[in-house]
Amino acid sequence: MDSSTHGLEFHAPSIEELQPLFPAYEISGFIAQGGMGAVYAARQVSLDRRVAIKILPRQFGADPQFRSSFEAEAKSMARLNHPNLIGVYDFGDVDGMLYIIMELVEGKSLHHSAHGKRIEQREAARIVAGISHGLAHAHHHGILHRDIKPGNILLGPGAVPKIGDFGLARPVGAGHNPDEIVWGTPGYSAPEVVNNPDAVDQRADIFAVGVLLYELLTAQVPTEAWQAPSTISKCNPAFDSIIRRATHPSPELRYSDAEDLAKDLDGLLARRQGAPLAASAPRGSNPLIGVRPASSALSSSKSKTAPVLIACLLCGVVAVGALIVAASRNDDKATRDAAQEELPPPKPVPKHQPVPIPEPPPKTVATDAPKTKPPEDKPKPEPPKPDLPKASESPTQALARLKAKLKLGELSDLPKGAAKRSGAHFFLVDQPLTWQAAYHFAEDHGAQLAVLDSAEAVAWASSQFTGKSPAWIGLSDSGTESKWFWTDGGAVDQKLWAPGQPDDTPSRDDGEDFGALLPGGSVDDLPASRKLPFLLQWNDGSANQGTISMQLGRVGEALKSKRLPIFPAGSRNIGGSRFLLVPKAVSWDEASAIATAAGGHLAVPSNQAEADWITDSLQQALGGGDACWVGGRILGTASPQWTYVTGEKFQFVRWAPGQPDQADRPQPALQVWRGVDGRFGYNKASSEAGQANYFMVEWSARSRRNMPSKGDLKRRAASAQDWLTDQRQRVAAHEKVAFQRWKRRHDKNVKDFVNDIKSEAETASRFSKAAKDFVKSYTKTIEDGGVIPAKLGNERARRWVGSIHKKALEKQKKSWEDYESDFLDAQKRYLADLEAEIDRRRNVGDGKGAGYLSREKEAADENPYFLEILEGEFPPVPEEEAGDEGENKNNQDGDNQQ
Repeated sequence: MDSSTHGLEFHAPSIEELQPLFPAYEISGFIAQGGMGAVYAARQVSLDRRVAIKILPRQFGADPQFRSSFEAEAKSMARLNHPNLIGVYDFGDVDGMLYIIMELVEGKSLHHSAHGKRIEQREAARIVAGISHGLAHAHHHGILHRDIKPGNILLGPGAVPKIGDFGLARPVGAGHNPDEIVWGTPGYSAPEVVNNPDAVDQRADIFAVGVLLYELLTAQVPTEAWQAPSTISKCNPAFDSIIRRATHPSPELRYSDAEDLAKDLDGLLARRQGAPLAASAPRGSNPLIGVRPASSALSSSKSKTAPVLIACLLCGVVAVGALIVAASRNDDKATRDAAQEELPPPKPVPKHQPVPIPEPPPKTVATDAPKTKPPEDKPKPEPPKPDLPKASESPTQALARLKAKLKLGELSDLPKGAAKRSGAHFFLVDQPLTWQAAYHFAEDHGAQLAVLDSAEAVAWASSQFTGKSPAWIGLSDSGTESKWFWTDGGAVDQKLWAPGQPDDTPSRDDGEDFGALLPGGSVDDLPASRKLPFLLQWNDGSANQGTISMQLGRVGEALKSKRLPIFPAGSRNIGGSRFLLVPKAVSWDEASAIATAAGGHLAVPSNQAEADWITDSLQQALGGGDACWVGGRILGTASPQWTYVTGEKFQFVRWAPGQPDQADRPQPALQVWRGVDGRFGYNKASSEAGQANYFMVEWSARSRRNMPSKGDLKRRAASAQDWLTDQRQRVAAHEKVAFQRWKRRHDKNVKDFVNDIKSEAETASRFSKAAKDFVKSYTKTIEDGGVIPAKLGNERARRWVGSIHKKALEKQKKSWEDYESDFLDAQKRYLADLEAEIDRRRNVGDGKGAGYLSREKEAADENPYFLEILEGEFPPVPEEEAGDEGENKNNQDGDNQQ
C-alpha cells in the first residue's frame, strides 16, 4: 500500500532513535518499511526470544477512534494461539507512535517460494490444510483475515505455514463501514467483497484459501471461465470438487467453516498416505518446483472513499505482505548467525503429513481425590467473543445498516440528522460524489435525489442542511437540453435559480446539465463530474417519483401517446439519439423488456460516433468484473450469427481480447465488459442476471439507424461458400471487358508462336521424325499452359527458333503491361471485399467462415489464382493445414456453419 495513496508520509525512525524507547528489547536490525509503518527485528531481553516490532505513523496514534479499535483488535488477536498463526505478544504507544510486538519467524513467504510454479500436490494439500486450520482458529475467536494470499503466508522451519498480516482483520459479524475501502487482493477477493460488502463473513477468507490452493496446483489463479485444476496440472481430480466448493461464487454454496475445508484436505492426504496423489514430483526433487507462469486474476477490489484506516495496520508491513522474514537482506550475516545459535533447533515436521494441531494438556487430578467418570457429550464452551469498540454510529454507518429496510420503504428508523417536511424525509449525505454516483446511491437506499419544487422548499432545505459547498439535488436538463425538469417530471420555477443561472452550457461530457442547492438558498447548474454532498428524499406512503424506473415509465407512456417525452435525468444526446446507463443487475431479456416498455431498446451503435461514446462512457463507468448489457444477440441455429435488436448492420463492435470465444455453454447475449485484469470491450455471455450489473437504454429515430440493404440481407444469410461464389461471379462480370481484351491478345500471340514453331519443323529437311515428335509434344505443352515460356530450354532450340521466341515473348510482355494496371486494381478490390467480409464474420461469431475466406484471400494474392477467377472458373479454396484451424480459436464459434 503506497503512502501517497492515503496522504501519509511516514519516515521510519533509525535503530538508534528507536532503541531508547524500547529498553526491554535489543533492536538488532531494520526489516522493511511501507507507507503504513516500519518493522524491526529485536530480542526480548527478559524472555530471550526473537520478536518483530511494528511501528505505526503518529497520524494513527492521534486518532482516538483508531486507537480504540487498534487496542480492541490487538487484544483479540493476542488471544490467537495456534501453530499456523503468527503470534501477537504485546502492543502499546511510545512517543506518540502505536506499536505492536509479534512473533519473528525465520523463513520465506509462500509467494517467494512458489510464485509462478506448480508444486507437488501432496505438499500443496499439506500447506493449505495447515492454513485452513489456522484460519479456522482465528474465525472461532471472532477474527476475519480479509487478505489471504501467498504473500501473507510464511513457511517456517519444516515448511510449516504461518498466516501473517492480520492487518486487514476485523471482528466476525462486524458490519461493513461504507466509508471503508473494499479491502482484499485482486484474484483472491470473493465476489461479495466488491458486490455486497455487507454480506462478507468467514466464507470470503475460505474463498481466498481455495484460490491459493488452485494456484499452488496449477501455477495460475482461476478465471471466470472456471477450469478444473486437474485438467491443467493433472492433479488428483478429488481436488476439483474441494476447490470448486471453496471458491463457489455464491457464499451459500461454499464451505461455511475453514475447519471443514482443512478436514477434507487432511482426509485426502490420509486416504492416499504412502501413495502419490497423482503425477507427483520425482523422488528427491524439491516439492516447490514450478513450470508455468501465473495468469490473470478473478476479482478486483474497488476503492470507494478515503476512509479512516482502522483495522488495516495491526500486524503486517504492506511492502512485504506483513510476513516478517528475519533473513532480510538488511540483516548482516553475523546477526543471522547469532540468532540461529540462540534459537533451539525446531522439531521437524514430516512434509507429507497434515499439520499437527496440538491437543491441550490433560488436567492434573489430586491423588486423594475420588475418581469420577467424566460426563459424556458435554457441550464445548462457546469461544470468547472479541472486545468491540463502543463507538458512536456515524450517519453514514447508519445508512449502511438501514439500507435493506429503506429499500423496502420502511422509514421508521432514519439516520441522525434526517428532517421531515410535507410528508417527505430529507437527509444530507456529506460524502462527495459525482451527480451520477449520488443518483445511484439514492436508488440503492430506496430514495431519490431531493425535489425542491418551490422557493419555500429551497429556503427550508438551505437552512436545515447548512454547509459550505453546494449539494446535488434531483434536477437536470440531461437528455432534454435547455429544458430543465425535476426527476419527478415537474417543471422548474425560474425564481429558484441563482442570478444569471442556468447558463445552459452546451451539453458535452462535462456539460453543466445538473442542478445543485447552493448554501445561500438558490439553485445552480453545475457539471456532473464535480464531487459534491447530496440531499436524499424518501416519501411517506407513496413511491419516489424521481427513481429511474418511474422516469422510464413516464417516457414509455409519453411515446405511446405520441407526446413529447421528458427523458430520464442522466440521459445523453448523441447525434439525436438518447442513451441512459441503468445500474441494475437483471437478465438480458429483462433488460431488453424494460427498454422496450420505455419506448426504446437496448443500446446499439448505429455509427462510429455512437460506438465511440458507448465504449468511452463505459470505460469510465465499469470497474473490474463489471458488465453492461447492450442490444446484440445471437440468432439462428444452422448458421448462428450476431444481430442487433434493431435489425441494423452488425458493425462498430470492438471485441474484448479473446472474444468472441468458443465456450461450450450457450452465450447468446452481447455485453460491454471489463475484466478484473483490465481487458475491455464487447463480450459474449450467457443471459442470466448475474452476468451484468448495468444495462444501457437507447431512444433512436428509425431514420438514423444503420439498416441493411436487400443485398446486405442476402449476403448476411449466405454461408461463406455461397458468399464467395457470388463474389467471384461479380468480380468476373465487372472485369470482363478489360480481361477479355487482354486475353484475346495474349491467346493470339501464344497461338501464333505455336504455329510458327510447327511450320519451321515441317519445312526443315534437317529435322528427323524424332525431332518432329519432340516439337509436337513441346507445342502441346505451350498450348495447354497458355503461356509462352521465358526460356526455350536448350541451346539447339534457341538456335532454331530463338528469333521467333524472342518476338513472341516481347508481344506477351507488352500485352500484360497494357493490362496490368486494370488487373491489379481488380485484385486489390477483391482482396478488400474479402477482408471486409472476414471482419464481418468474425464480428458476428462466424469463425469458420472467416477462416475459409482468409485462406481464399491468401491464395487470391497470387496472380495465376486470381486470373482463374477472372476467367470465370472456380479454383478450389486451399484446404486447412493440419494443426491450423485457419482462424484464431478465440474468434471461432464451434456451431457456426462454414
